[in-house]
Amino acid sequence: MQNTEINKAIPWNPWHGCKKASPGCKNCFVYKMDRRYGRDTSIITKGKTTYELKDKDCPPGSLVKLCFSSDFFIEEADEWRGGCWDFIRRRRDCIFVTTTKRPERIKDCVPPDWGDGWEHVHISISIENQEMADQRLKAFLAAPVKHREVFCSPLIAPISLGKYLDTGLIKCVNVGGEMSPKNEVRPILYEWVRDLFLEAKERNIEFYFHQCGSMFMKDGVNIGKWNLNDQIKRAEEIQHELEELYGETPKSDHKLHC
Repeated sequence: MQNTEINKAIPWNPWHGCKKASPGCKNCFVYKMDRRYGRDTSIITKGKTTYELKDKDCPPGSLVKLCFSSDFFIEEADEWRGGCWDFIRRRRDCIFVTTTKRPERIKDCVPPDWGDGWEHVHISISIENQEMADQRLKAFLAAPVKHREVFCSPLIAPISLGKYLDTGLIKCVNVGGEMSPKNEVRPILYEWVRDLFLEAKERNIEFYFHQCGSMFMKDGVNIGKWNLNDQIKRAEEIQHELEELYGETPKSDHKLHC
């Protein structure tokens, strides 16, 4: 998803909390945020005021980012998910996007009339290294999803997606670094971003470098940024550099980019 689209998205967090699932979760921003308020993030709670998204807060044509502070497919939310599907089913005039680390649960968590997916629902998976890519993409590609996107974020090791992109089922690759304090952040290397860009370009698949993280290494120097807006700006600069060197990846005609 392009940064311009992310900034316009309506957040919808029907429940809060998550359980760390893999190395990418180590420095999760939700855990860090909750620690400030003495909250246990591993306890998943239904939102008292945020569970229901009001029609008045969701105009036609809206882009809705679902479960930003949790995982839409987490097991602890199974009893609540049906109410969200009811709203999403009714609001086909909007686009709903969510990212999961639990793609193996998708097929068991969709509604009976889901079919091979709803046109207005986009589902992404988050992967951080090759082990998680191989594990999650196998389940993700087998799940009934209409629009599939991949977030390599936080990218903490090199990843090759070629054989998965060759299926033609993934519409976009999105890459990002880790935003953490200096003594905790794990680096993302320019070469890792470049190689994923080239894998996407070779297959005419969209690619977005959405933020560079706090430690983005290029030519042995950290050119990352500590401020999120600066991270986004630096990532856009790197994407433009890659496009000038190698040519652009395709841009979708759809209003939503991955």
